Amino acid sequence: MADTPKPIGKDADGYNVLTDAIKDLLNQFPGLLPGESVKFEELADESGIIFSNNSGALVYAEDVYISGSRNQTCRYPFFLVYRAAGSAKERQKMSIQEFLDLFGKWLCREPVTIDGVSYRLDGYPKLAGRRQIRRISRDNSYGTEPQDNGVQDWVLPVSVEYTNYIKV
Repeated sequence: MADTPKPIGKDADGYNVLTDAIKDLLNQFPGLLPGESVKFEELADESGIIFSNNSGALVYAEDVYISGSRNQTCRYPFFLVYRAAGSAKERQKMSIQEFLDLFGKWLCREPVTIDGVSYRLDGYPKLAGRRQIRRISRDNSYGTEPQDNGVQDWVLPVSVEYTNYIKV
């Protein structure tokens, strides 16, 4: 089994750059209802959609040139969280997982069909500085343990891979 790559540092400035860009990107998802938006770590008690990053923007590899310039390979992992009240029914659970699956496919630039219309993300947002998103990948969504009041969170792990060129 291959070793899982470990971060070698943090792209501290990249955290804010990626957070802003990802928030804008997530709110372009064509499957959001009118008036619905994805917020950053601001989840209502019974419903809503947020994204959350608890590890920052991480550097996984770095090439240092004679000039002192550096080219970093980085990741910005986050969770897309969908909260719903009364999601104990099987059909509602399947609907939430389908929504998150479509959202994940769209972020990964795969074609999706929403209400009979086909969509595909054309490209990733431009980032400040010399950062560039290379790809977005996702894992499978899952439900967390429901709260006593019947509210349940559904989570989609997502990772943004990007490069950061630091010119000296």
